[in-house]
Amino acid sequence: MQKYKEAILFVIFITIGFIYALASLRPRIVDIFTVEKDLSTKSIEYADLERKLETLKASEIANMSTSDQTKNIYKPEIPGMDAESSFTVIFDDIIEMAKYNGIKIYSIEYVYNPAEDEFVKGVGSQYNVCQLNMQIIADYPDLESFLKEIYKYPYLINIDKLELAPYNRNKKILLAKLQLKLYSSK
Repeated sequence: MQKYKEAILFVIFITIGFIYALASLRPRIVDIFTVEKDLSTKSIEYADLERKLETLKASEIANMSTSDQTKNIYKPEIPGMDAESSFTVIFDDIIEMAKYNGIKIYSIEYVYNPAEDEFVKGVGSQYNVCQLNMQIIADYPDLESFLKEIYKYPYLINIDKLELAPYNRNKKILLAKLQLKLYSSK
């Protein structure tokens, strides 16, 4: 009988210990589920607020009157620079805008003072013109935001040509040829 008393006491202590551990862990488990539920509701609220913000931004852009806006022609800090040097700030800004918007630049070709440009024909002695022929890779939203950034840029950038072709393996990705003209004072 003594043998069984020790075994029964051992089983009772193990059972009490198991019940105590379960009772002490239960509030923590409930807290974890509560936090997970709160996180999912907050992420839904965050997505809704993000959509509202995008809608407000789009309506703000739509409300801006393009007729009231005039773009200035970039004037380098040091007058008398050659054509290539006068565009370095704008080149840097365009490349940074592309990177910021997730655009991958495949190639860039620079053509300085192209003969067919009206500025070069009319007032070529006062202004430098640079034609950028860019090949870029982007998806639709990134390209849209990049073009909006160019539109918002404070200096005159003319979008001459934009050719879009979908990538063969993934139709959501675009292969684009973009021709921009940049202007600076001499």
